[in-house]
Amino acid sequence: MKVQFALVCTLLSLMTSAAVAAPSQAVYNKILAQGVPQDALNRMIHFLDENRGRSFQQSTYDCARWPDSIRPCDESERRPSTDVVTLESPQEVVIIDFTEASTTRRFYLIDLKTGDVIRYYVAHGKGTGTNYATKFSNIKDSKQTSLGFYLTGGVYSGSYGKTLRMYGLQSSNDQAYNRDIVLHGAWYVGEDFIKSKNPKTGQPFGRLGVSWGCPALSLAMASKVIPQIQKGSVVLHYHRDLMEAAMSGNEVSINEPQRRK
Repeated sequence: MKVQFALVCTLLSLMTSAAVAAPSQAVYNKILAQGVPQDALNRMIHFLDENRGRSFQQSTYDCARWPDSIRPCDESERRPSTDVVTLESPQEVVIIDFTEASTTRRFYLIDLKTGDVIRYYVAHGKGTGTNYATKFSNIKDSKQTSLGFYLTGGVYSGSYGKTLRMYGLQSSNDQAYNRDIVLHGAWYVGEDFIKSKNPKTGQPFGRLGVSWGCPALSLAMASKVIPQIQKGSVVLHYHRDLMEAAMSGNEVSINEPQRRK
């Protein structure tokens, strides 16, 4: 594909870069008051400030059947490629707090200008855990979620409808494109699934379903959120205890929290 694109939201034309990267104290406090983890928010602000205007080279692939498309294709049809993506100054960013259980609305859609936050349910990878996310890696075919910062790209129509390409910007997730780690909707995300009965046990699942490594929203929420954050937003896959260790790209893990009695 080898296409370099500047990713910038239309709304940002009325804003200064500094205003986006460094929210006022009032906006910062407002975001924290809505449950966003402070360490994750600090990491987001620092990353935006340090990398605004920076271009990142990405290991990607082209598909023989549709060389100009971002849709995935079978391994046999893939041709190694390189893309360059540029981080500008997104107004809306996402933090997913994988420290929390899947039954928590741990997907935070944050407006850095107004301080407004909307929270959603979001699934993690099958190889990462069941209710809690405890294992992460950048390894192909691991079905594990990868921690770190992502830049959102274009949208294509996938098995679950609107699907958002993401580019991993760190050593913990730089294989995101080749692993097809994308944001999509799924039928197994939402309160209905949490309360539904597991046919194997006859008991409620008590958790969300799991993906093959992708962050997955409910189908309804994905169709709403994806257009808001496509082409230039930043998404942080966060875990309080594993961010630095994850930079190896290898599997990192933590024990599942003890259930509260």
